[in-house]
Amino acid sequence: MLTPLFDFLLAGGVPRDTLVTLLMFPIVATLIVAARQIIGIKSFGIYTPLIITFAFLEIDIKYGAAIFITSLLVASMLRFMLRKLRMLYLPKMALILSITALTMFVILIEAVFSARTVVANLSVYQMLIIITLVEKFINVQIEKGYRTALILATETLALSSVGYFIVATPEVQEYIFTNPAIIIAFFFLIIFLGRYEGLRVSEYIRFRKLLGSRS
Repeated sequence: MLTPLFDFLLAGGVPRDTLVTLLMFPIVATLIVAARQIIGIKSFGIYTPLIITFAFLEIDIKYGAAIFITSLLVASMLRFMLRKLRMLYLPKMALILSITALTMFVILIEAVFSARTVVANLSVYQMLIIITLVEKFINVQIEKGYRTALILATETLALSSVGYFIVATPEVQEYIFTNPAIIIAFFFLIIFLGRYEGLRVSEYIRFRKLLGSRS
């Protein structure tokens, strides 16, 4: 049904990778919703793991994860160092983000010394997308503490990694591109998950003793 449309777009110069990425979007969104509703993995909302998943697709997960972890570590150290500096929130966050972005020079320098041309040619926009997670991470640190921020960051990285391995699989890409109508099934699955009111896996684990005593 959509094949003529895809042929028209491809003939018009739209890259095939763009079409595949758009088709993959509902799949990754479904994964994140299922992880939240069924398993109990929260992460930094839905948008952050979604966008990081596709950033990993452009960067490669090894280097993407390195940038992810480096950004959070640098931002945490900067927040600790600047905590006694009397500044308003926005200027302080601008300073943290700017310095964090500049630390990417370290990764690029290491890449050049090690002749890692893949890293040296990374898209700056994909790198900056990952760095933008820093603001969410710092906000959670302020509101809920380091432990919660670390847990959410770990869950976000885990979800993004799983999403990456799904969307980066050539067989999956080819199947979705040649059978785009299957995306409709994911819309219904998201609706089903949105109506799910049962206990999550994490809640079963957390309350297993209480549930066991009732049985």
